[in-house]
Amino acid sequence: MRQGQEAESRREPGLDPLSELRKAYKGASLIGGAVIASLFVYGVCVEVIRALFKPFVGFGRVGNPLGLRYTFYAAAIVLVIVNRVLNSIILRNPGRDNLRTTVRKLTRAALVSMVLAESPAILGFVLFLVGGFSRDFYMLLMVSLFLEFMYFPRLRNWKNYVKDKPFRCPM
Repeated sequence: MRQGQEAESRREPGLDPLSELRKAYKGASLIGGAVIASLFVYGVCVEVIRALFKPFVGFGRVGNPLGLRYTFYAAAIVLVIVNRVLNSIILRNPGRDNLRTTVRKLTRAALVSMVLAESPAILGFVLFLVGGFSRDFYMLLMVSLFLEFMYFPRLRNWKNYVKDKPFRCPM
């Protein structure tokens, strides 16, 4: 019993790897859930606007609707690529970091990835508001939902990352 207490006193307070990791994971998961919930709020807003302004053709005048749509889709593709690149930059060199730094990296990567994964839906919402393109909004919303699922933090992957056995996509 005495030896266990001495070992506890030598350990730095607050550095229990599993509890530190779970605490950060819980926070990232809650934020991820809020981001996913916001996607559904965008959908509700689209339907409310469509119902109030029937037929809704957008609040802006679009001279070249096809060009605008292609521009927004291209921006969504670029954001997906940027998300992937930023994720790999943030999570670079896992073996050199101490526990706190690793947990911060995992949390930062999760938050950045989830917020960027929301971007296609935001672009679709703007496209809807400008030109009334509800089908495009829903297609970009599906892209965002897929990305949120892909980048949503997973505790098992975080544990493997801390053990220096990262997955290809450690979220």
